[in-house]
Amino acid sequence: MIAGMLPTQMNGAISARYNRSSMDPSSFQQNRQQRLVSVASILIVVVATFVKVFPFSGHFLGVGVALGITLLRQPDRIGGWFARLPFRPVMASAFVCACALLATDFALLKLLPAAGLPAVDFSRFHALRGDARATALWIAGIWVLVSPSEELISRGFLIDQWSAVLEGLKGVPVLAVVASALTFGAVHFYEGPTGVINNAIAGLWLGGLYLRQRRTLWACIVVHGVVDSVAMVAFFYGWL
Repeated sequence: MIAGMLPTQMNGAISARYNRSSMDPSSFQQNRQQRLVSVASILIVVVATFVKVFPFSGHFLGVGVALGITLLRQPDRIGGWFARLPFRPVMASAFVCACALLATDFALLKLLPAAGLPAVDFSRFHALRGDARATALWIAGIWVLVSPSEELISRGFLIDQWSAVLEGLKGVPVLAVVASALTFGAVHFYEGPTGVINNAIAGLWLGGLYLRQRRTLWACIVVHGVVDSVAMVAFFYGWL
């Protein structure tokens, strides 16, 4: 499913748009309208993710809006997000990133409360303790819905939109990853400052992986799924 290579033409288009290292100041003032449209697109998708009509309704609506905007503005990018890459390198990168992210999560969940920040409130998941059926359903939901939808929005859509907003500045890809990571952390405000910081740093790991994987989402989805699944197992055993 992910064997083969990303088309050369798509690589060229992405590089041309997002990897400009420097431009004169006057060029940054051009295409102001397009940048404003990108900012508005980010805000609309973020707001859509908070619409709560039924369980995970925000995920469905956020993905729908993100895909709709992308179809209108950059229809080739949807194919780019799911372009074929060699299976083994994708899984190897996902394994390394998942290990690093799990280690980071563990350290931050210990160190930040020790530094005086309030611990993340995981009480909504405490009902999973000892409940194998509910835990299995959550893990299935993570792989089928949560991980793919959040990576499409937070990595694919947000990084591409932030790249358009920041176009013309030096180091656009890195700046876009940082901006998307801060956005990803901010939307987890309900987890408190520790959760915001933890998710922002997770966004940096996943955003870096997204760039390394030629702006495809396969490895990011795997990492997100693994990390969240480990968390569900931790809730099941009462470790969190």
